[in-house]
Amino acid sequence: MATLGAASLFAQAPQAATPAQGRHKLGRMANYLNLTPAQRAQAQTIFREAGQSAKPIRQQLRETRKSLQAAIKSGNSDQIQQLSAAEGSEKGQLAAIRATALSKLYPTLTAEQQQKLAEFKHSRKRG
Repeated sequence: MATLGAASLFAQAPQAATPAQGRHKLGRMANYLNLTPAQRAQAQTIFREAGQSAKPIRQQLRETRKSLQAAIKSGNSDQIQQLSAAEGSEKGQLAAIRATALSKLYPTLTAEQQQKLAEFKHSRKRG
């Protein structure tokens, strides 16, 4: 399941997240925000769809990282530059998917839940 990086709530490493990890992180977020059952269902749907969108990108990112390691070992500077740029692009695509998912969830939150989410995000930036 995809997690939400825009809020940095849901995944530290989206490429390594398993479905069980995603559900656990969603559960923690849902508990923290005190989501209603309807909100939880919406969040699960949103993040499941985001996870499906992110799946091929995460796979490509794994392949890019393997290739980058090989380029590092061979000392191929041109390939290192090219693969590093590709890795950055793939990470950016994942961040966009997570941000889009969060943007779909955000309007379903009450003002109080939105405030709690903002406070949580702020506390994570400081810590």
